[in-house]
Amino acid sequence: MASKIFYGAPIYTMDDERKVAEAVVVVEGKVEYVASDSDEALALYPDSELIRIHGGCILPGFVDAHLHLRDFSLLFRDLDLSQFREKQEVLDGVHRAAAKKKGGKWLAAGGLANPLLESLSRQELDQAAPGVPVLLHSGDMHSAVASSVALLKAGIDETRADPMGGRIERDAAGIPSGVLRERAVEILTRIVPEDKARRVDVALERGIHKLLSCGITTFCDCSAGLGQNPMKSLVRLAGRGRLPARGVMMLGEGDAAKLGDVGIPSLFGDARLRIGGLKVIMDGSLGSLTGHMSKPYVGGGFGMLLMSEEELYTLLKKSYSNRIWAAVHCIGDKANEIALNVFQKLERERGVPSLLQRIEHAKSLKDEDIERVASLGVIAVVNPNHIPIDREKAIRHLGPDARLLYRFRSLIAAGAQIAFASDAPVASVNPFHILYCAVERKDFRDGPELRFYPKEKISLADAVRAYTIGGATALGLEKEIGSLEPGKTADLIHVSKDIFQQDTAALSETEVMATYLEGMQAYSRAGSEK
Repeated sequence: MASKIFYGAPIYTMDDERKVAEAVVVVEGKVEYVASDSDEALALYPDSELIRIHGGCILPGFVDAHLHLRDFSLLFRDLDLSQFREKQEVLDGVHRAAAKKKGGKWLAAGGLANPLLESLSRQELDQAAPGVPVLLHSGDMHSAVASSVALLKAGIDETRADPMGGRIERDAAGIPSGVLRERAVEILTRIVPEDKARRVDVALERGIHKLLSCGITTFCDCSAGLGQNPMKSLVRLAGRGRLPARGVMMLGEGDAAKLGDVGIPSLFGDARLRIGGLKVIMDGSLGSLTGHMSKPYVGGGFGMLLMSEEELYTLLKKSYSNRIWAAVHCIGDKANEIALNVFQKLERERGVPSLLQRIEHAKSLKDEDIERVASLGVIAVVNPNHIPIDREKAIRHLGPDARLLYRFRSLIAAGAQIAFASDAPVASVNPFHILYCAVERKDFRDGPELRFYPKEKISLADAVRAYTIGGATALGLEKEIGSLEPGKTADLIHVSKDIFQQDTAALSETEVMATYLEGMQAYSRAGSEK
């Protein structure tokens, strides 16, 4: 029986005891033995293939419990901008990618570092890609830079006013520079043509490889509720044996009803691709001030409620009766309260199966509802990387009630289960950025005065657990993945720094050197492994 031994760096298992090991023995894709002494593992399994890890540490693969795969993947269909560190590298990459474009087809790409984006102009893109409409997104998806052809197609010139919630950057003469902020980006994204199925498949495969390069070995695609479900593409990739990571597909209301009618439950599938739960959108967002609140926003309005409590109850009762669990998108504290009311009713409903219950984002929670999240066993799938995005708007429009946002420490103290998720491409997919935001309550570049309600910060150990075993629990897969324990699948990553032995500032420089699924290398940064 072939076995492998991973050793040479600290191994943070993320089990309940938070054990730190020296070696992990993998047999047929599963963890068979975790050793506190590497010599012990070598003695017990003398014929094993030895995989020595040089520097850094080993963690379980990250489990991203909520992202939007299609939108994320299409950002990298033509060019992965995250690999570039210099302006000329960007322009050279654009030039090479644009040379493949025929007949006025768009070149759209993502992942560009903000300082690089701000250094670019439409004129430079015009020279790199003559006649090609170019749209380059920042890594956080809140900014973009476009070529003159792209701006012209979108009707953006010196006479075009800034859209509400967005800004068109201009030069001293008032001419658009090419840089777009927030809602101004949407002016262009709305006119970028849709891709054919084959190109979507290719883009998704590349996007999933991008997730692997970030150490994300399992993802939950939540596109269904937004009408952008790439389920067919994922099924095609899995059928061809070309799904490079583990995926869980959330369902829209129509798909959930169809599968429920024929008796297909949540988690139906195989080790690489499974059916998830029903995705329901209860309210809007904080950014648009449409999250449904108990008290009005400063300036007026309670936000939007997209479904009444009775409608949600009827929908979820049917779904759970069909053995399909649900994840309810809730931003405002009132939306969260209503979702918890419904989950509480379902728990008391005789004949309704007791299944996984999730609230997506769980952004604003009153004290009493934090207690209910814990007592009901509802999993809060939260996004620490939204903190620097939302901070200013929350303080301005919620006043003292901004304290109700991102209450990670309160949730953990109450005994609630939390799971981290990137919500990519809405926010950065970088796991180390997500961990940093949870621990420091600010962005990498922010000073200490910009920490958002630091009383709600959590330890790095709790943060890593939320992005590993917490994510697995949010998918109903905690017995299979999420920690390095005997009997579980050997999904693990080699990280460039021992993050538990350094200051949190080191997270900004931490990279994934290699990613392993079932003990097999799925990604490697060039030159990192020997």
